[in-house]
Amino acid sequence: MCRDAPGRRVSDTAGVTYIFSGLPVAFFNLVVLTQPSISAAALRSFAEEARAWTENTTDPWSFLVTGEALESGVDAAAILGEFGLGPAFPLTGMVATEVAPLAAAPPGLRLTVPADDTACASIVDINSAAYDLNLGPANAMLGRQTFWNDQFPVLGTVDGTPASSSAVLVVDGCRYVALVATLPAYRRQGYAEAAMRQALENAAAAVGPRPSVLHATEAGRPIYERMGYSTITSHTLFMDAALLARH
Repeated sequence: MCRDAPGRRVSDTAGVTYIFSGLPVAFFNLVVLTQPSISAAALRSFAEEARAWTENTTDPWSFLVTGEALESGVDAAAILGEFGLGPAFPLTGMVATEVAPLAAAPPGLRLTVPADDTACASIVDINSAAYDLNLGPANAMLGRQTFWNDQFPVLGTVDGTPASSSAVLVVDGCRYVALVATLPAYRRQGYAEAAMRQALENAAAAVGPRPSVLHATEAGRPIYERMGYSTITSHTLFMDAALLARH
């Protein structure tokens, strides 16, 4: 998602990948641990390295920890708390080998592929409202139609008003699902699921029926399980504890 970011920086060190967009949105500035069997000492070392790597940036960032990568007994929250990082929320990694295509859109919902910057920006706006987050700066990347030329976004509208969204990005041989959201006023009508199924179908038509993967919030996980997804891993996003306290 950060490939077109104006201030993009990517770096790989032993056991850590840094992917920073340069935008003031923590979800688009990531420290990702890639080493298996992480001990308490190793986690502390990675946190020290991350603090040093980010000391010259004012942009918020996230430190992603995979639960299955930690050695037994490692208390990530306690260790990362020493470095001013607190747990923001959990994410569940899920996979499905096949997802049924959309049979029919819910009544009143029109699903389209966004064809201009305004429609693409609507996807960011919907996700901002749905998750109560300011993702507006991400329009510098995701709000551009050129970003989506080789990817598969879907926008759902009701009477011409943007209401739901989903997107599928082809990553590492998989269809990666992201930006699944519905505006609060349109929830519980199946709009986001319809947009997601359509995006998956559009991607499959272009690149073939590849496995589908996603990161689910706790609220979304039951819906994805019903669609045929199964859990493969668990993650926790850690962020600056002071920033979390203000929210």
